[in-house]
Amino acid sequence: MMSDPDQVVITTQGHPCLCGPREMVHHREFPEVRGEGDSLKDAAAHLAEMLERTLDSAPSDWRRQGIEQAIEDVRAFANRDRC
Repeated sequence: MMSDPDQVVITTQGHPCLCGPREMVHHREFPEVRGEGDSLKDAAAHLAEMLERTLDSAPSDWRRQGIEQAIEDVRAFANRDRC
């Protein structure tokens, strides 16, 4: 399975209760699942964690494979030098 870190979308957003911006990321295939953190690496780790939690409830092997691919993409994104 080839990972594609370009499938991860970055959003920087100010949070009303925090002093600085928060990093947010999501995978293009699962835009409703967003990881948030103080850094891109933290946000990606949080996103991968949330996607992993959905594996047990995947309705089919096809969907499970899509989630596993997204997790690999997110991990590849987190391992980039710029994070």
